[in-house]
Amino acid sequence: MLSLLYIKRAVALLILVCFPLQSQLTGNLKIAFIRISFEKGNYPGFTGTGDFNYSENNFCGQYTIDPTPHDFNYFNSHIHAVNNYFRNVSFGKFGIDIMNSTIFPINDQSSYKISRPMNYYNELGKKNEHEYRITQLLKDAVLAAFNTDGIDFSGFDVIAIIHPGLGQDFNLPFLDPTPEDIPSTFVDKNMVNKHLGGPIQIGNSIIESGIIIPESQNFPLMDPSLQSLLDEPCDIQYSITGTWAMMIGFAVGLPPLWDINTGQSGVGVFSLMDQGSNNGRGIIPAPPDAWTRIYAGWELPNDDVNLNSITLESGMEGHIYKKQFSKNEYFLIENRNNWYRDKVSIDSARYYVWENTGDYPSFIKILIDSTDVVKNQYGVITQVPNYNLGLPGSGLLIWHIDEEKIKEGIDSFSINDERENRGIDLEEADGAQDIGYISNLLTDPSSGYWGDMWFAKNQEYFRANSKGSMTFSSYTFPNSKSKLGANSGFIISDIPKANKSMTINLSSNYDIILIDDMKKSIRFQWDVDRDGDLDFVGGGDVLWWSDDLIDFKKISKINRKLIDLIVAKDDNNTHLISLVELDENCIIEWFEFNPKTKSCNYYQRYG
Repeated sequence: MLSLLYIKRAVALLILVCFPLQSQLTGNLKIAFIRISFEKGNYPGFTGTGDFNYSENNFCGQYTIDPTPHDFNYFNSHIHAVNNYFRNVSFGKFGIDIMNSTIFPINDQSSYKISRPMNYYNELGKKNEHEYRITQLLKDAVLAAFNTDGIDFSGFDVIAIIHPGLGQDFNLPFLDPTPEDIPSTFVDKNMVNKHLGGPIQIGNSIIESGIIIPESQNFPLMDPSLQSLLDEPCDIQYSITGTWAMMIGFAVGLPPLWDINTGQSGVGVFSLMDQGSNNGRGIIPAPPDAWTRIYAGWELPNDDVNLNSITLESGMEGHIYKKQFSKNEYFLIENRNNWYRDKVSIDSARYYVWENTGDYPSFIKILIDSTDVVKNQYGVITQVPNYNLGLPGSGLLIWHIDEEKIKEGIDSFSINDERENRGIDLEEADGAQDIGYISNLLTDPSSGYWGDMWFAKNQEYFRANSKGSMTFSSYTFPNSKSKLGANSGFIISDIPKANKSMTINLSSNYDIILIDDMKKSIRFQWDVDRDGDLDFVGGGDVLWWSDDLIDFKKISKINRKLIDLIVAKDDNNTHLISLVELDENCIIEWFEFNPKTKSCNYYQRYG
């Protein structure tokens, strides 16, 4: 299994460099794609010979990803693929200006020759010089292009340098024969100023930044020696679509959501701006997370919900629910569905075939044979109907947002640099906080997996919580408390099975408009009647419990001021204990519930 290793520090440049917490990343992006090559030679630490792969070597036949030759048509196909991705996830608001973006040189199999050897830019043993050298690559590339064709770069929003070989962006477990491959990088304005003494001036153009992107991410295609070392080389193919999409997103202002210093994941496979760029073998990069889509101006959250329930549609604009519970903190809830037909995902289809035939087809085979992806005449998959297809499962994603942390970290790309204090944090439904942590488990959850999604049949949730219906509240794992541990009072209940449309119930301990009886407020949830479903327990005019916030069962009729209310257990029974103030005395009350009669025995003691 391939995993994201790291991507260099980058800066958002194009639109709204002041970084307000709602940007407007809309319109058409003009990109100059500059193809470069190096003197041919044998470089043991680098993939290939220094030039692009123009040979016919499509070893997996119709299932070869990003097949050769890697010529003008190949790269132009990927421009269309990335444009289709952004048009889809932005609901048509953002994409690449296909007509005015240009691949240089314009000849079919051509490039600008760079005088330095290709392994110079990420040379082993020169780690302290890597940032300087990758910045130098940007300058070397645009100078070579200008000196040959006199390109006017001033008409482009982004400069993209395409180099031969693989990107040093992945880690093959126990195997990395080409450690000097060039990493995909956004060379930002600060890097240019620091290492080059100011912006690059070429003719009438001033270049302050640019992105470095690879020819391919298909390891076994680009390095045939790996084919005999891998059990299933045709299923370890990755496309450059995801890498290109993430780097272009980076360039125009979508902030990184991993720790750029360590490479540790922040939100894993659930967002483009982290390991989601590699979803679906890089062919199906994940949509950006809910916060990023709002920040980019592609969607507005629904934060004016006064009903007890809401319906969230997957892949539909405007279906993000926002619940603010403090000045700087709130939750965003969205529905993500990875089915390509009713109740069928790529992984479930693979398992079905294996169960019935004994043959376990590759992800790529099911993707190409069974889904409605579009592969053009050059063999490149340019369009995907649903960019959630590469997710590990279907269900709700609950995001915990801390705007203060985001404001502090957005300029320095450190929104999620602290694992215990993330600005955009996924409430992982399995009750663990695995994303970004080293895992010794056979199934590694550190980049996110299906158990992190919220759906009724998620047994990983019930490993950490009592049986019954799935609920998200201050008393579940994970919980809806603030980052400092204060009760938000926010409750999501009756979470259904995964579907393209999911309806959930919302309530709040502190939002009594959700309760018809204005004299009552929710304190917590507990399975009072032992039927396997959590019930609401609260106070107000009386102590009460209810399984539906309509039919309230009274526990006590004493008129008093409730000081505290807790659940306690001994060897034999579970008790509800209240501490109340009556006149000048304090009374401790406790109640033993009988699940058969749904009644309780009442005891009290004056303090």
